[in-house]
Amino acid sequence: MIGRMEKLFMVGPKQLAPAILLDLQRAGVVQVDPLRTDEINGYRLRQDEETRLRRWDAVAVSSDHAMKLLGLEADSSVQPFAGTLEEAEAEVSPQEKRAASLVAKRERLQDEIGVIDQYLNIIEALAEIGQGLDESQWLAVLAFVLERRAHPIPLEQELASALRDRFLLAEKPVGGKMAAVIMVLKADAEKARGVLRQQGLAELPHTGEYAGMSLKKMASHLRERSQLTPQELAVSEEELSRMATETAAGLQGIWNRAKDESMRLHTLTETASGQYGFALFGWVPVSLKSRVVEVTDRFESQTLHTFEPVDERHEAARVPVMLENPGWVKPFESLISFLNTPRYDGWDPTWVVASFFPLWFGMIVGDIGYAMIFVALSWYLSGYVRRNQTLMVDFFKIRLSPGAIKQMVRVMRPMIVWTVVWGLLYGEFFGDLFQRLGIFGNRGHPGLLPALIPRIDTIATANGLILACIGFGVFQVLYGLYMKASLKRHQGEKKHFWEASGYFGGVAALVLFAYAFMTGDFRLWLVIPTVGGAFLFFAGMALAGMPLMIAELPTQAGHILSYIRIYAVGLASAILAGLATDLGFSLYQWLGVVGLVLGLLTGLLMGLLIQTALVILLTASHVLQPIRLIWVEFFTKFDFYSVSGRPYRPFKSVCSSS
Repeated sequence: MIGRMEKLFMVGPKQLAPAILLDLQRAGVVQVDPLRTDEINGYRLRQDEETRLRRWDAVAVSSDHAMKLLGLEADSSVQPFAGTLEEAEAEVSPQEKRAASLVAKRERLQDEIGVIDQYLNIIEALAEIGQGLDESQWLAVLAFVLERRAHPIPLEQELASALRDRFLLAEKPVGGKMAAVIMVLKADAEKARGVLRQQGLAELPHTGEYAGMSLKKMASHLRERSQLTPQELAVSEEELSRMATETAAGLQGIWNRAKDESMRLHTLTETASGQYGFALFGWVPVSLKSRVVEVTDRFESQTLHTFEPVDERHEAARVPVMLENPGWVKPFESLISFLNTPRYDGWDPTWVVASFFPLWFGMIVGDIGYAMIFVALSWYLSGYVRRNQTLMVDFFKIRLSPGAIKQMVRVMRPMIVWTVVWGLLYGEFFGDLFQRLGIFGNRGHPGLLPALIPRIDTIATANGLILACIGFGVFQVLYGLYMKASLKRHQGEKKHFWEASGYFGGVAALVLFAYAFMTGDFRLWLVIPTVGGAFLFFAGMALAGMPLMIAELPTQAGHILSYIRIYAVGLASAILAGLATDLGFSLYQWLGVVGLVLGLLTGLLMGLLIQTALVILLTASHVLQPIRLIWVEFFTKFDFYSVSGRPYRPFKSVCSSS
């Protein structure tokens, strides 16, 4: 639900503004808005305050840079640095420089290892071919690399044309390339280089620490470095790891303090002030008002303040929205907030997501074996939360913070519970494995536990499950239209109220008519609400002035049928999951006892491959299908995306848990 808000106005002596903001930041519940009037100017920072702001911003940047170099993340659970600004600067600057130096050293060693891996074998082959002649006073040895598919004959012909017989071309295959050298008199070296350039080839450069080295010395040096560099890299990595461990809490605490100080000075500029006084305006959640009252009471003798109720009809668009939901609903707010924020006079649909998304996910997956995999995944992800560690998924270029992982795990828990519940109802454990083993029983296969809804037995269960899915669709489509009508009535939008009311009546009439037609039951208790719904539709269409509603009505009603995908996707998944089990038992029936062993081994192997593929490939679909029904079929019914609110962003410390 959307939490109720009040407005806070506070005025007092200008010199108290920093102290009041400090206490409000610690309270962590007031969203401060800029206060600007024609009579009062905005608060202008003094020169010393501007200097402090720049310095604290610099400390925040430096500590953040140092943490990134060391692979650390900001941690709001770490206590802010308690020292002065000068002490923070003195501590963070050398740590940033040291971290930068260690990272630069590591990168240099990694680059060197890359060069060694790429060129060591080639240089050794070139040194073998050159036989030390590049150290001669009279001869020049030009080393280069050819692609294996390139043939040296055209090059040899060009060299013969330019130098006659005053050269020697030799080559040796190395991996997928060809190491080659041209030996010429030093007087002919430039002519030989010209031929190389004409052929699109380049002499192997001797730069940096290799400048002036012969091929033999280069090969010896590279071979020596190939043994030492990995050891030096390991030492460098160990130094970085040790520094990260030793400085983590300090850097995170400095960053927390710097962000708090910077935020407070920036917020100071959003207040209004005169020569001697200042004024502050903000929004306070009613449920958290007591925290602000504690602050105002401390300054009661020196300031004036007032709390005013929100004028919902005229101020709804500018009031920040804080969602207040019970614990079982709270984790699912993340599936709402990234799409849109409902307006203050709107409606929070989080409870619908929390109720139906896990239920439908479980209905689609419905397999106890898969639930066990999700439990293991949840336990694995929880480890990152316990270690306060970021999860890196390099393949998808995803970084998940511990907070995001914690939300994900909390969302997964009811999904796992419903997967187990539906798995028991379906009697499925990695497909029909437990039915084959006699643990779950169905028609023709007695077992210890009855499979109440064996969905693979489509003759017995298809109609019931499809009707259940249609029932979900009827509820959500009609409930969405009802909520739109209720909201538009509350907001005073008569046109859209009648539009939603008309669609509600029209869809209800079509559903009742379809039921009566399919069952042949046209009794009065069905006819009267059907006619009433049709009357409401035409009345709503007329009062809304929207004649095209009659063309849109079949589409609105057709959204109900989209919910059948819950059954269809789940059934397809169940059939695929049973493939591995069927393979093993088919081999047993074909080969007897030998087939039993072979079937078990083959079944386990195929099962592992198929089930792994199914978990990877189908889980995304099993998540997207139910959430899509809510995001598209349901949310569009009450204009969730067309009316946006303002997210609640309280002025608080980065270490605040409020």
